Amino acid sequence: MRWFLAVLCGFLIGIGSSAAGPCDEAEVSAQGLPTVLVDDALASPLKFAASDGAFYYLSDLTFPEAPHAPGQELSGGRQVFVKALVAQKDRWGRLPAILLDREMSDLSGKLVEGGLAIVKPQLRAFNCLKFLINLESEARRKNVGLWVVKNVINDYKSISYEQIGLYGLVEASVISVGQTRSKTYLNFGERWTEDLTGIIQRGKLADFSEFGHDLSVMKGKRVRLRGVLQLNQGPQIELKHPAQLELLD
Repeated sequence: MRWFLAVLCGFLIGIGSSAAGPCDEAEVSAQGLPTVLVDDALASPLKFAASDGAFYYLSDLTFPEAPHAPGQELSGGRQVFVKALVAQKDRWGRLPAILLDREMSDLSGKLVEGGLAIVKPQLRAFNCLKFLINLESEARRKNVGLWVVKNVINDYKSISYEQIGLYGLVEASVISVGQTRSKTYLNFGERWTEDLTGIIQRGKLADFSEFGHDLSVMKGKRVRLRGVLQLNQGPQIELKHPAQLELLD
C-alpha cells in the first residue's frame, strides 16, 4: 500500500487548492455541517464517524483495496466538512456523503485524479459523474495511484471466478443488443451462458437516454462497463446507472 500512502500524502498537502468544478457545492453553507479529519475518512471510506456522531461512507466512489490507516507522519490534522447526499440511512446505519474543503469544493475529484478511488455511479449529478470519469481516465492513462497495479479487464473471457462479486471495469465490443419486455441486453458474445452480458432494466432506459446513450446503435461499438461482476448462469453486470456505461469509439 505504499502507493496509497504516497498519494494520500500529496492529497493532504493539496487540500484547499481545488479549482471550481461541476461537483462542487458552492451553494452549501458550512454552518451546521459535521466535520472529520480527512485522513480518518480515507482510512475507512466505507464507514467513518463525523463530529456529529453519525456514520457516513464516501458516495459514488469505490476503493479496490481497503487502505491502511495512515501513520502519524501523514496525520495533518486537516478537518473537512461532511455533506450527506440523502437523509435516509442504509441498513448498516450509514449515510452517503461527500467531503468538502474549507472553500466548499468537493474532494471527490482529487481522490479520483490522484488514483485513490474508482468512480462508482450512485447519486451524483450526471455532469459531475462525467467529470469524475474523465479524471479517472486521465489517472489511468498516467498510471497514477492504484492504476500502477490495477488494470481494466480488456478481455472479458479472462474474468476469473475470484472476480465474481467484485466491482470492476471491463472493456469489450457489443456484438448485439437484445430486448425483452422488462430488460435490455448488451451482448458481448454468442453464448450468454459463457460470454459477458450487460443488463439494463426497462425502468432505467429513460435515464440512459437522458445521459446521452442511444442503445439502439451500440452494436459493434467498443464500450467500458463498470459494476459488480455477477454470475447468473453466465457472467453479467447490471447497469443500474447510465454512467456505468462508457462509449469508447
